[in-house]
Amino acid sequence: MESQNPLYDLYEKLYFHEIDVREKLSGRLQIPLVIILSMAGLLAFMLQNYEKTIWNTLSLPFILLLIAGSVALVVSIYYFILSWYGHTYSFLPSAQETESYQKLLNETYAPYEDGEALSKKYLDDYVCKYLITCSSINTQSNDKRSFYLHRTNASLIIVALLLLLSFLCFYFGDLDKGRQIKAIKVNIENPVSVRGDFIDQKYVNKSAMAIPKAETLKDKGQNKTEGYSK
Repeated sequence: MESQNPLYDLYEKLYFHEIDVREKLSGRLQIPLVIILSMAGLLAFMLQNYEKTIWNTLSLPFILLLIAGSVALVVSIYYFILSWYGHTYSFLPSAQETESYQKLLNETYAPYEDGEALSKKYLDDYVCKYLITCSSINTQSNDKRSFYLHRTNASLIIVALLLLLSFLCFYFGDLDKGRQIKAIKVNIENPVSVRGDFIDQKYVNKSAMAIPKAETLKDKGQNKTEGYSK
């Protein structure tokens, strides 16, 4: 489309450039999202496995670094949300809408001698107006998103450093529950029979039973002797 506006080509390039930047920003936001999820997973791991009963020289630095890292992670999530949502973009009207406007212009200026020239002029102004307005709105939105994305990346660098230091304190300070050796408590509810004791008891029982038999034989022998003597 030929235009009488000397800056028409510039406005057109700016419009499509901002649309392209919009798509690139959406792709760049995927990396911070993965990093945020990874940092949140590391933070949750240390909180879940922290042994609260142990207190040494690295316990206080670990707690302070963990709190600072959590705050920095929340800040990075805040900037990430601002860089992803809350931005509006403006686009050119649809082809059907532009075609309807052109027909309206042709019908409106058909009675005039220079009606065709007037129709082209106003259609050109119509397109240029939309290119200028849309590219300006899109530029503002992309600039804001780029600013918030920069803040997000800067915050994530701070989060990574703080969580790295806290993990070193967590590891070298033996604050992990999994690395602690705990005593195992054993409760014996029923007495345990030992086989040797069972055999000895059986032998004792037999001995106890054998003694009365010997005494009985002795008594019988005495009675028999007494009978002969009588």
